[in-house]
Order: sequence, then C-alpha cells, then structure tokens
Amino acid sequence: MIIDLVPPESLRHIEGFSRRRVAWLREKVERDGRWTKPLAIDDEHALVMDGQHRMEVALELGLRRVPVVKYSYAAVEIWSLRPRISFTWRDVVARALAGDPYPYKTVKHRFPGEALACDFRLEELTR
Repeated sequence: MIIDLVPPESLRHIEGFSRRRVAWLREKVERDGRWTKPLAIDDEHALVMDGQHRMEVALELGLRRVPVVKYSYAAVEIWSLRPRISFTWRDVVARALAGDPYPYKTVKHRFPGEALACDFRLEELTR
C-alpha cells in the first residue's frame, strides 16, 4: 500500500463530521505529536472516503501535507448506515462534487487490503 502526502486543502468531504470529535482528535494528535492513520481518498477527485475528522484536524493544525492512501471508488465496497438513504458510489461522488455532502455517519466503506496505518511526526507534515 502506497502512502502519499497531499495538501489537506485539496481534499473534499463526502459527509459531515462532528466538531466535538475533531476537537478530541486534535488534542490527541497534538499530545502524541504523531500522525498514525492515513486518510482514504478516491484517486480521481480527492474525496475523503475515510478520515473526515482527520482532514479537519489537519486543516486546523495548518499542516502542509497529510498522509493518504488512494483508491478507485469503483473498487471499494460502499453502503449506507441510514435505512432511509440509499446510494451508489457515483451518487456519493456527485453530491460531494456539488458541495452537498451526506449527513454525518451516513456513508460506510470497506477497503481492499490491509488496515491503514502510518507514523509521521507532526513536524514532518508542517514543512
């Protein structure tokens, strides 16, 4: 699995996020001084499939780069966590590109391969 480093401002949300969770995660990242999980993004539009909160933490911390793993959306299993909302990956992409992400905790993914992990010092991501 290849981990790339990309500017966090180049990424887009596919669903909402919790400000409380962002605050908690930011404290943890600052306390640890390390970034230990890459974001999962689609390889065509830089949509964040997994890591909405991590993306916000990177933006708040002013990181210049954030670790990501890129996937083809068509190769990722996707489903809705909400019984009344259904979609395909194409629907998720269309809404995100239109600036209309799904509500928080709606879109779920299962990625091929091993679990995502990395280990970067925050200083490495701010240069």
